Amino acid sequence: MNSNPAHILVADDSVLVRDILRQALEKYGYTVTLVKNGQQAIDYFIAHNPDLILMDADMPILDGISACTQIKKLPAAKHTPIIMITAFVETKKIDSAFAAGVTDYITKPVNLGVLRNRIHYILQAKRAEGALFAEKEKALITLASIGDGVITTDAEGKVEFLNPVATKLTGWKNQQAQGLPLNQVLNLQDEKTNKSIEFPLHRCLDEGKTVVKLKNYCTILVHKEGNKKFAVNDSAAPIKDRNGNIIGVVLVFSDMTKNREMTNALAYKASHDSLTGLYNRNEFKVNLENIIHNSALCEQEHALLFMDLDNFKIVNDTCGHEAGDHLLKEVALLLQQRVNENEHLFSNAVLARLGGDEFGLLLESCPTKLALNIANDLCKSINNIKFFWSNTGHDKNVFTIGVSIGLLPINGEIVHPKNALAMADSACYTAKNTGRNNVYIYQKDKKKLTDKNIQWVSLINNNLDKYDGFSLFYQPIVSLHGQHNFTNCYEVLLRMNDPEGNNLILPGAFLSAAVRYNLMPSLDKWVIKTLFRWLQNNPNHLKQLEFCTINISGYSLNEEFLNTLTRNIKASEIPPQKLCFEFSETTSMNNFSEVFNFMTRLKKLGCRLALDNFGTGMASFNYLKRLPLDLLKIDGVWIKKLVNGKVDYSIIKSINEIAHLMQLKTIAEYVENQEILNKLYEIEVDYVQGYWVKIPQSLNNIMTLESNST
Repeated sequence: MNSNPAHILVADDSVLVRDILRQALEKYGYTVTLVKNGQQAIDYFIAHNPDLILMDADMPILDGISACTQIKKLPAAKHTPIIMITAFVETKKIDSAFAAGVTDYITKPVNLGVLRNRIHYILQAKRAEGALFAEKEKALITLASIGDGVITTDAEGKVEFLNPVATKLTGWKNQQAQGLPLNQVLNLQDEKTNKSIEFPLHRCLDEGKTVVKLKNYCTILVHKEGNKKFAVNDSAAPIKDRNGNIIGVVLVFSDMTKNREMTNALAYKASHDSLTGLYNRNEFKVNLENIIHNSALCEQEHALLFMDLDNFKIVNDTCGHEAGDHLLKEVALLLQQRVNENEHLFSNAVLARLGGDEFGLLLESCPTKLALNIANDLCKSINNIKFFWSNTGHDKNVFTIGVSIGLLPINGEIVHPKNALAMADSACYTAKNTGRNNVYIYQKDKKKLTDKNIQWVSLINNNLDKYDGFSLFYQPIVSLHGQHNFTNCYEVLLRMNDPEGNNLILPGAFLSAAVRYNLMPSLDKWVIKTLFRWLQNNPNHLKQLEFCTINISGYSLNEEFLNTLTRNIKASEIPPQKLCFEFSETTSMNNFSEVFNFMTRLKKLGCRLALDNFGTGMASFNYLKRLPLDLLKIDGVWIKKLVNGKVDYSIIKSINEIAHLMQLKTIAEYVENQEILNKLYEIEVDYVQGYWVKIPQSLNNIMTLESNST
């Protein structure tokens, strides 16, 4: 309870009455301030907020009832008691006073004994009401949070209360914790560093701010006994009295241990190989990027080992994939043991399975000579493996394998992780070609084919980072049964811009390197993103466009690429039926389930679908009935032989007729002369495409053609 004397404001126009009241109230132990009219009472209340007002009803300038009405409109006066002193006993006057908000009244001449008792009980009720309000606030917040751990403190940050959940998580009982500083009871640690964290209680107490979600679920609460730890999500809010003064803090914390375990499990799956438990390729690339960046900043030398098992295919082909999986796990375990046993050599090492029978090892702060010794040691260790496997006929097989290792020194000259992986891969390729089960240090030699591939990889990556690194071309697909229009239908083609000149590089020069070093998905994404942007920027052309075809390579057939593609289609303003996605027959036969999944999803969006190079596979017709196609592109191998080959003519005619029976439109590729075109008219193919029809041109030329035709 507050021990300070109550502050009473006396407002009366009579000097004598004011003096009598002052003497009496001060005698009773109150602090008294005197004013002589209602306006002065209002001004003083705003400035000083007294505990009680004793006000004469009839005063000059502003009477007491009017002053009371104005004071009660102030937020701070909501709970301030006002006693009216009046010489009137008329009911209407008294009713007006209560309507204005007075707490009580007393008549003149004032009976000082009665006044003393009324003031005493009114102030006592006010204090009790304030205490009840504060306790109610604490109780409401605590009860509202009873499902989580709840701790309340006083205004000094000392613990007042713990609920049962808080007791369970902290290990402190309510009576034990009372009066202790919050940070002594709430033992928090950083999940990653295990360093102690002090809860920022001052933000609640000093600044009156709410603190929410400490460290974004990375906070660990340590049990009093130290034998249990809980992942928690913290929040705290100040508790205020009716005047807005902070009287304590309520802290609420949720046990997020199970959620955290699930999050960690998902994060582990996203960064680790499911078969071996090692890091996966994506996580390896993240670490590689960090090391490359640090090497450029700190001028340190690191090493990358790219490892490819020798004779692994023999195990797979002889004993099956189950044996191959067991062998991969055995190799992974050996590599991990070698890293763990030599921590002084493998400081900050990152070991990963890069895919198939390929492994990667990053050695931070490791000079080339030491990395070479480590690589040679790994070669010997893996070569010493004797892999035993019994098949269903109980025949026992023993295999000896080896490993070819490409060693890439990492220094400030390497600026792209994809380039680094390609360089290490090419060194590994050289190690295989020079006898296997050995180590080859990458050397920059422009005469070697592998280094030419690296140059292409570097150029592709650099051009992907540029706005104008590549260009889109189009080749018209012209209808044979209507008006010849060169911009209504076309196939989208990719060209790479030569950074050293104005020449364009055709795909045949760089696609093999893109395939070998897993860059095809990046190229496919660039084509789609750029084409969509171009179509949206040219709405007049988009309006008259019938369809354009876009090639999807077999190396992009994964869920992540498909999800990205469908999101881009939905987000664009391009009608889906104007987009036709091409899949080659070979890709469809070798990856039928993946192609079927792609086609099904794209068909639901309303896109068109085409099967390219039809006729190259022996089982081509079987796939026509199973895939949701719109267009069939007849392979150019048949088209080129059309004029002089009667059998080829019949084959193309059969393909065209079967396609029409299945409600598919046909496109003949590689139309290179008028004789071929005439034959296709006879066969009644729907569309033609080739250099005789029109050579590929820059996509931007379409706008010039369309403007000239209008």
